[in-house]
Amino acid sequence: MSWRHKLVEVVVGKEGEIFKQGGDDDIRILDLATGTADVAILLGKAASHYTSSTTPSKYKPVIIGLDPSQNMISVGNDKITRHNLSNIVRLGLGDSRKLDDVVDNSFHAATMSFGIRNVPEKEMALCEIHRILKKSGSSLPSKLAIMEFSEPGPDSGVLGLVARFFIRHVVPSLGALLSGAPKEYMHLQKSIKEFPSPEKFVEMMEGLKCPVRSPENNELEVHTFGAFRVTEVINLNFGSVQIYVATPILKKYVTE
Repeated sequence: MSWRHKLVEVVVGKEGEIFKQGGDDDIRILDLATGTADVAILLGKAASHYTSSTTPSKYKPVIIGLDPSQNMISVGNDKITRHNLSNIVRLGLGDSRKLDDVVDNSFHAATMSFGIRNVPEKEMALCEIHRILKKSGSSLPSKLAIMEFSEPGPDSGVLGLVARFFIRHVVPSLGALLSGAPKEYMHLQKSIKEFPSPEKFVEMMEGLKCPVRSPENNELEVHTFGAFRVTEVINLNFGSVQIYVATPILKKYVTE
């Protein structure tokens, strides 16, 4: 199973549980930094499979992919058409740090594959994702799944040594060879090295203090803030790739 297939399985469930839950609206999944829509297409295929005529669902699935590059979106749209998924998957321009056109509490799940590493203001992006994920109204809690590279530390043993070799040498060399853009893949190696360790990234996700607006009057809540509870970290490829699985939570400020 490829990394992206694993990411999609984590989000939709082994039996497509996300598409079978009760609720009062369509099942909506947001794929950020969608690029040429590889993950969005896999999500669309899963949605098509699990909401087919043999397993009818009251509400239709909607997969939205956003990316800041129009060129990427154009390529992705062509791929979606070829896969006959235009009725399920839609792409658009968007920056994970500023999802102004996305309504609060409107998505059942969000994914991001090898994108958060390139976002300078990671906390801002995570808080925007927290804002748009549903906090209630579904039989299953909403879910965030982020897949990202990391470079294992020096105390990670033999497998860590293999993973570091893969990150430092195999990824940039193979990527440069296949793409013809060696400078970009040298940047990839540098950005992976500078990305927080899995432990530090989990601390970042769980230590957020995202502003929360009241659903009644859209005013900022004074005593409440948002964060994520990381429920699982899945290690792939000798520990050089992680899938961070989390649910959005609300917390109260503690006052003396």
